[in-house]
Amino acid sequence: NKKQRMMVRAAVLKMKDPKQIIRDMEKLDEMEFNPVQQPQLNEKVLKDKRKKLRETFERILRLYEKENPDIYKELRKLEVEYEQKRAQLSQYFDAVKNAQHVEVESIPLPDMPHAPSNILIQDIPLPGAQPPSILKKTSAYGPPVRSISVLPPPGLGVPRLPPGRKPPGPPPGPPPPQVLQMYGRKVGFTLDVAPRRREEEISYSSE
Repeated sequence: NKKQRMMVRAAVLKMKDPKQIIRDMEKLDEMEFNPVQQPQLNEKVLKDKRKKLRETFERILRLYEKENPDIYKELRKLEVEYEQKRAQLSQYFDAVKNAQHVEVESIPLPDMPHAPSNILIQDIPLPGAQPPSILKKTSAYGPPVRSISVLPPPGLGVPRLPPGRKPPGPPPGPPPPQVLQMYGRKVGFTLDVAPRRREEEISYSSE
């Protein structure tokens, strides 16, 4: 009788599809770890159903472990993949639930370095900006101040005449011929050379 019961149990287990059992457990996991929609079944019912499916799958594994090791390896591989998917669903569900309870104001911000209070935003140079000129000074509260050019005092380095004396005028006499040829037209002078030659020719002819 005992042997017959064991044979009947083995025949019933062989009739069950282990892949379908895995799919049924995946559906239960999707219902339990759904962060948007509440599960249609309560937590206790979900655990009981998953427990029964898990026990059935384990009995099938033990059966094929003795009778067919190849099928046993394939089913063990399916079990490992199922556990990985279940772990991913659980992590995603926990992350979404934790994010729903976190307030933005409670998130600590990183500490900023302490800067002097007398520094204005306008005084901070932008990347690639040219530094202001030394002669020009801008103000954040008014129009820009004109640049002040520093010039030497008049007459610095030039000798001065004693009081009562006037500067000398141009030298007496006409300018040299070279100067007249270069600047005569601009100034208004002409080089009168031809009349002198004519006077010399007249004096020679009279002699």
